[in-house]
Amino acid sequence: MAPRMKHMVPLVALLALLNSCIEPDPDAHAYSVQITAAFDEEVPQPFYSGAKVVLANLTKSYSLTAYTNDSGKVSFNNIEPGFYSANVVHSFSDAGAIFHLNGYALLDVFDTMEDTVPVVTSKTNAWVIKQYYYSACLTPAGNQYSDDQFIEIHNNSDMVQYVDGISVIEHESYSLEENYWKFLEDTIVARMIMTIPGNGTDYPVQPGESIVIARDAINHQDSVLGNPLCPVNLEFAEFEFFVFRETGGDLDALYADNMIENLFTFRGSDVVFHTRGGSAIAIALIPGTQEEKQEFVDNHQVLKITSSDRYYGKVPNEYILDAVEVTWDEDHAIYKRFPLELDAGYTYVPAGARSGLCVRRKVDTVIEGRYIYQDTNNSTEDFIKDVVPKPWINE
Repeated sequence: MAPRMKHMVPLVALLALLNSCIEPDPDAHAYSVQITAAFDEEVPQPFYSGAKVVLANLTKSYSLTAYTNDSGKVSFNNIEPGFYSANVVHSFSDAGAIFHLNGYALLDVFDTMEDTVPVVTSKTNAWVIKQYYYSACLTPAGNQYSDDQFIEIHNNSDMVQYVDGISVIEHESYSLEENYWKFLEDTIVARMIMTIPGNGTDYPVQPGESIVIARDAINHQDSVLGNPLCPVNLEFAEFEFFVFRETGGDLDALYADNMIENLFTFRGSDVVFHTRGGSAIAIALIPGTQEEKQEFVDNHQVLKITSSDRYYGKVPNEYILDAVEVTWDEDHAIYKRFPLELDAGYTYVPAGARSGLCVRRKVDTVIEGRYIYQDTNNSTEDFIKDVVPKPWINE
């Protein structure tokens, strides 16, 4: 043992000497980033502290979290150079009302810096999108099967609510590039608008219960009609995205009531949500009767001038009940579509298309068996990713 130790000592000394001569890598600099949450006038100063700020590296998919001080400021130290997003989320109760604060900004960190993130204030309502399954699955032969896509809408209040006349909206942009409609204020642009039938009191939903809108309301686990590898049975879905065509093509299920088609820009034989997560969705309540809703959609359209000019529907933000910014992945999160007051964050299925997984809203609390789901108008905070879809099941 002794001879080997004699050779090791000089070697250790030599390595120490060499390390002392290495110059620091200029790309390894670390910077300080100070962020100020710019709260609006509705927020009393005592509520400036405690806001959660998430600084996310957009290229390496990691994030850091800190909380604001009494001045609404937060500091991050030892931040490596790169492209980041800053997400602010906060909630407080004042005079019996619950307020949700959300902010979002993109930061290029290549030096010590200070920046301000605008924060918007919003309130939540009775209806939330509880579960969104769009990724599709695989058949035993290895083919994609997406007929089982669905959206679940939950009554998050403590009173009976009526789902009559609520519209499902798919945003025009697939989040592959910057939102073409950024110039429009207080409005979102839709490629599809489909509405639940009813005259106002036809479809009651009890507190803590949900309804499911299926692409095809069948038992998708059936080996004849569906796919034995499918994760869901939607035979008893309350509603269905049925597309009527003279030549047929879309299955009209036995039990589900059909959605009313108000706008379908890329009208095919069925409603299909983007399996990689390009279809950002919202639910809205356009005022009036079913006929008045259709008249509104017909009279509020906008032309997109591209190689194939098309008209899309405009829906004011004030009509939106809930929105979920679904994106392909972290890299595409920079292409924001919904404004901050509707959804300050984003979510997605990391497992990707054909994974058979979905995104589901987190449980906030359970009161005497009634499930109340978290709704801060920030999908980054509110949703769980890569979840096995379980329609109607609260957990």
